[in-house]
Amino acid sequence: MAAKPDFPVTYFEQEGAPGKYFACAHYGTMSVNACARNFTDAPHSVKQGRLQRCIGCSVGATHAGVDAPPAASPPSSSIVYRPACVRCRRDGRTQGSRLVGRMRLVRGGTICVSCFNREKEVVSGANAKGAKPRKWSGLFFSSVTYVTWSRAVVQVHPDPVVDRIELALTMLRRGHERGVAWSRPPVLIPLEA
Repeated sequence: MAAKPDFPVTYFEQEGAPGKYFACAHYGTMSVNACARNFTDAPHSVKQGRLQRCIGCSVGATHAGVDAPPAASPPSSSIVYRPACVRCRRDGRTQGSRLVGRMRLVRGGTICVSCFNREKEVVSGANAKGAKPRKWSGLFFSSVTYVTWSRAVVQVHPDPVVDRIELALTMLRRGHERGVAWSRPPVLIPLEA
């Protein structure tokens, strides 16, 4: 017999789409079949940073027809906790990472030495051969907002980032787990007269 959800789930039908749907607390409106598929795929997809919320979900277990939710994966499988570069996402354990065994992280355990060196080339405007660097040429500075002591703190992130995921992972590694939001510098749009 399948497990029962921890809370009541209201099902409904979508006009023009067959099947039963419900409002997932984490992923919005989804079909029962999609929920079951997410639940069964979650243990494998969490390694790529997907479907963490589906691990151990009682609603997903019900839709998949599983007796009990599987145990949550160890925190070491999450990119937030394992020693992986937040910029290139390499950890030395995956295929094609060119790194063997343990890799060295710099700048507070956030980025690998290779990414750090490419960043320095972008900032200086030239690589070792004097040419304009190509890798990570889209680095930008961003402001970050985080919540501490029930107050929102806005500051310019001190290091350039390649995307907002890198910024969020960096803030999580530095201990701002309570709440992180990020944005590029605001664009000023003149008001029409």
